[in-house]
Amino acid sequence: MYAGDEHSQSLGLGDLVGRSALGRSELQIERSRKGYVATWKAVMSSFPAASLSPAEKLNMFNQGLDDMVRSQKAYEIFDSDVRAMLISDATEAVVPGYETFLRQNNDRSPEFTRAMKYTPRDIQRKIGAMLDD
Repeated sequence: MYAGDEHSQSLGLGDLVGRSALGRSELQIERSRKGYVATWKAVMSSFPAASLSPAEKLNMFNQGLDDMVRSQKAYEIFDSDVRAMLISDATEAVVPGYETFLRQNNDRSPEFTRAMKYTPRDIQRKIGAMLDD
């Protein structure tokens, strides 16, 4: 965890600001991270929709991913540790579910092939680059 990592321990941050303040900060960071991950997971909300074809689900996912990355690019994250944590959280929230969707929908119809905009690796790269300076 960022606020309570080994650097804050070695710097005596808990002694400086108080252990309870540090604990509250860590809880707030964890709550914020959970909200951030939930926001990213919403990108995959079309996957369980029974009324949509796999190609339609993929098109909705692509649009949601593009919109989410575009909105994240508006932020400047100066702390490299926080930036890495956000990228890791976003990647873990999206890529495993996307890989599962592709395995379960091994559809090679022309519609699905056209909708297949990203490989899992492409998504990792796209998310990884979204907060670049």
